[in-house]
Amino acid sequence: MSKKKKNNNRIGKINPILYAVLYAALKGKYTKKYGITYDNAIVKDIKGPAIIVATHTCDKDHILSALTLYPVRPTYIVSDHFMHKRATARLLKLAHVITKKMFSADFSTIRNVLRAKKENAVILIFPEGRLSCYGRTLPITEGTAELIKKLGVDLYAWKAEGAYLTFPKWRDKDDDRCGRIHSSVKLLLSADEVMQKSVDEIKEITAQAIENDDELAMAGVEYKSDDIARGADKILFKCPNCLKEGTITAGGGHIRCECGLDATLDNCYRLHNAPFTRLNEWFDWQQESIDLESEVLSTKARLGCYDEDGFMDYNAGEGEVYLDKDVFKISGTLHGEKIEHTLKTEKLVAFPVTPGDHFDLYINNRLIHVIPLPDPNLTVKWVCFLDKLTASQKALEKQN
Repeated sequence: MSKKKKNNNRIGKINPILYAVLYAALKGKYTKKYGITYDNAIVKDIKGPAIIVATHTCDKDHILSALTLYPVRPTYIVSDHFMHKRATARLLKLAHVITKKMFSADFSTIRNVLRAKKENAVILIFPEGRLSCYGRTLPITEGTAELIKKLGVDLYAWKAEGAYLTFPKWRDKDDDRCGRIHSSVKLLLSADEVMQKSVDEIKEITAQAIENDDELAMAGVEYKSDDIARGADKILFKCPNCLKEGTITAGGGHIRCECGLDATLDNCYRLHNAPFTRLNEWFDWQQESIDLESEVLSTKARLGCYDEDGFMDYNAGEGEVYLDKDVFKISGTLHGEKIEHTLKTEKLVAFPVTPGDHFDLYINNRLIHVIPLPDPNLTVKWVCFLDKLTASQKALEKQN
């Protein structure tokens, strides 16, 4: 009985035969199709227990990192919501991942990470806590450096430059852009060095190691696509010409506004006939233009949450959402049950997002999808508002 219980508590690793089959099936296709180069000579020296911090700029990062690290079988820390999707739940169970609720207290994750360490696992974590929607790495989440310090094991970093430009989060499904990806892994600190460093030093070293801006790192590299601009209006919600919002459309290589703005995006991701040369500059400008003191966001929304089988129901209900610099409010119905919650903004931290579709948040450990209506493309404005607000709050805390 005790032996069975002990086995049930094990994290384990993906079956090596299954892992080899998946590697053989994907390595040739990905390397040739997407022009991947690997700087991974150090992989032969990686032994568990260890932790790898990784950039997270595209939805293929798990595959790209696994191809780079093979034959090491990493133990991934992934968002809990993937276990509630029929398309991914079974495979992730076979991969023996550790789940984490995004931007929500989840002590079971820490317990499982410590168990994995005892099993000499190589733990891979995306310290930004969410996938960037615009190709630049985000600030690392609170607690990451403390976790690394607590583990006291060798610390590595994995990075994939060009991954965002190949698989931008705002692209249409399966609209991959073939060009170049450079994937690399390096040792940051030995276990002894981790123990000698302060938490602040570990945080700085980690942040610098994963810092990346694909538009700069891969400047001049051409990415093949039948329509490089298609989907860009999912992250560009404000026109720099007329300053209106929700008037941008993208397609046919053009990014246009109703006012007459007609910018083009070439296959090196350079903008023409616009006041910016890169999409990231446009994105940064629209986020900076948000006035936290006076602006209020409010919209009707379709709501999603888990059904009785534990899988995501994208049409679970409807309601209204509200956000200002102090509070977030949500009211409506989920599976016929009335809901009404008010949260202080400092408790939110960030909204994980699928551009042009929905943003996520946990309320009482319950994941809720919020799909703004009538224009889901304004989803990213909610993300920008909260990101700017969180950065402002942290700057004020640091100053004080």
